[in-house]
Amino acid sequence: MSNIDLFKNAFAVNFPIEVAQLVLNRIADLHGAEFTKKYSGYGDSELTQLACTVLSGLNHADIARGIVRMNSEEWCPSLPKFRSWCEQGGDWWTADMAWAKAMQFESDPQTKITTLTKRVLDEVRHVLTAEGQKSAHFAFKDIYMDYLNRAKAKGMTQEMWVKPKSLKQIDNNERNRACIPCPTELLATVGKSFKRVGGAV
Repeated sequence: MSNIDLFKNAFAVNFPIEVAQLVLNRIADLHGAEFTKKYSGYGDSELTQLACTVLSGLNHADIARGIVRMNSEEWCPSLPKFRSWCEQGGDWWTADMAWAKAMQFESDPQTKITTLTKRVLDEVRHVLTAEGQKSAHFAFKDIYMDYLNRAKAKGMTQEMWVKPKSLKQIDNNERNRACIPCPTELLATVGKSFKRVGGAV
């Protein structure tokens, strides 16, 4: 496979054209002249292909969520804005929501955070320290979306992060453990073996 073919694969889209047309028709029905003005630079097939590209990876529940949100919005959304509505309020945090929670967690470690958010935050912490929030935010969003898409493809569900027990807590548990005395016969056998090994050295 050539380099060009590899790049073409990165642009592959598998969103149903019929669904993209339904979404565009609903936006047009709700926003009329504003929709026409916003998308006047596109031909019908070009706009449908763009919608397929932007909405790729969303499922029927995501689209339904976006439609419900759009019904209460005053302004005609861009396609990326419509996608963000589809993702908000779902089972998974959006990248922007995860970033906001990550920044809250940085200032207050008692903030609830998802396992995925914590993992990505840990991965971009060096960028946050070296280059600041703006650069870290870009890196965070890209990495988060990559992991999120993989998790969704595997059918995983979002989980909240739980702080691991510290070594001190583990030591206290070990210290409080009840001991069972070693049976006398076994203790005598272990003692003989130990003396033999010790004597050989």
